[in-house]
Amino acid sequence: MNEAAGQWFEEHFLNLLGQPTVPEVRRTIRQLIRATINRHSCLPLNDPALIELLKQQPTIGEPDDATPLILSGDKLYLSRFFHCEREVAAMITSRNRPVSAIDPDSISNRLNREFGSETGNRQKLAALLALTRCLTIITGGPGTGKTSTVLKILKVLLEQEPSMEIKLAAPTGKAAMLLSQSIDSPSGQAKADVRTLHRLLGMHRDGRSYRHGPDNPISADLLIVDEASMIDLPMMHRLLSALPDRTHLLLLGDPRQLPSVDTGNVLADLCAGDAGFSTDFAAIAEPIIGEVEIASEPNKLTDAICELKQSYRFSPDSGVGRLAENIERGIDDAISATDGSVTFSSAPKEEQLLDNWPGYLSCLQRGNTSAEVLLDVFEQARILCSRRGGSPGVESINAAIESRLEKLELKKTDQNFYHGRPVLITRNDYNLELFNGDIGISVRLAESDQHMVVFPDGRQYLASRLPEHETCFAMTVHKAQGSEFDRVVLILTEETNAESETLMSRELLYTAATRAKQSILIYSPADRWRTAISSSASRASGMTAFLELDGPLD
Repeated sequence: MNEAAGQWFEEHFLNLLGQPTVPEVRRTIRQLIRATINRHSCLPLNDPALIELLKQQPTIGEPDDATPLILSGDKLYLSRFFHCEREVAAMITSRNRPVSAIDPDSISNRLNREFGSETGNRQKLAALLALTRCLTIITGGPGTGKTSTVLKILKVLLEQEPSMEIKLAAPTGKAAMLLSQSIDSPSGQAKADVRTLHRLLGMHRDGRSYRHGPDNPISADLLIVDEASMIDLPMMHRLLSALPDRTHLLLLGDPRQLPSVDTGNVLADLCAGDAGFSTDFAAIAEPIIGEVEIASEPNKLTDAICELKQSYRFSPDSGVGRLAENIERGIDDAISATDGSVTFSSAPKEEQLLDNWPGYLSCLQRGNTSAEVLLDVFEQARILCSRRGGSPGVESINAAIESRLEKLELKKTDQNFYHGRPVLITRNDYNLELFNGDIGISVRLAESDQHMVVFPDGRQYLASRLPEHETCFAMTVHKAQGSEFDRVVLILTEETNAESETLMSRELLYTAATRAKQSILIYSPADRWRTAISSSASRASGMTAFLELDGPLD
């Protein structure tokens, strides 16, 4: 939401509340609205006198009051987000329970077969959680084996119960496609059917309502959701509301990535507590896994969360791996790696940007390359930017690359679609089942000026039928979540203003770095890098209070 729209919303909301006359109250409500626009679920307060003053306002109520604003402890909420947050905490913690019956010897034998008999295997620990608990949250950075662990979990579960109904989902089309490519169907005969959350919930064509909900729940014995860090607070509420109590839930994700595009930072909030386990679970786990850490401060999600810590993608001396680790720790170490996998540089030269896709460029120059080949070579690299506008940003970089294509006579001036144009969908179209974040490639139809846009799952549409879209040689780091590329080029804007400052964060750098499988080239002024390393994209929330054993849900 831009500044003008934000100011209009503030005034409109204050008018609905009757324009509170007490200046401190009016100022606090403005701060809450601004925090909500910036995707925080609440406004933390640290002034006891102000809290007492707010309690006296007729439009501000306690947690169970039907008022526009809710004051819960030292946090002020819009009513919608308070109830959403509290109910998400209640629904997810209600699933944190053991399965009705387990056979420790059988589980031990099956896990030893899949993971080996050595102790201290975190993947084996995560699998044990999934086999013995109704809720499991598996976290970890890139290459820690989240997906391979799930594949083994599925194998064991389906051996025990071949008729088990399993559904898999991810927040975006791209993330769903990658999960589908990584996980074979349990029968081994076809790729897994992984749906976006919108498709799983059955979003109607109006884009506002859903087929599945409390009165018509999703049918599944087990639901696996990847890239859970991308799920915002309202979507998590909608998902949990649509799951029957019998459904086991398995969430996968990396809480250190950027928060969701919309309100909240749910996965990070859920994983913020003590990482240890209960003594009851330890009694089951230790004969199978070896010693596990006991939680010194248990909460309502104790025994639900397992972090995978060993990276199988990056060796200990890998430049990309060490870069991600330094970013996570807040270490300002902008030094190029000796193995060539990490390079820092000054501002990029526009005429060299296209050189990041040598195979793709070669295909364009050869002519009638198939969509499948073009997609494959294009997806090997991506330019990621901190913002759309600015200098440089997504818009200016895409324009510069297309200008070079014109000079190479691979694109005509003012030609919208051309053979090989990479297309990013930016608005959901529920009729075509194309969703924000889907990426396809444009190919010219034989003996025609028309173009078809082909997507990785084989679907294809005339270019003229597409919903809102844009060229995507460059895209924002946010848009790249759920994707992986052999080579990443990260470009941080040189501009310093309020908008660019809010975008610079450690989470943005970490998310960008962990998109790279082999190498990353970083264009950033030194002060921009330091600003981002020292800033956090964390969001204000009351979720951790709702997860405390003596918290509001007791």
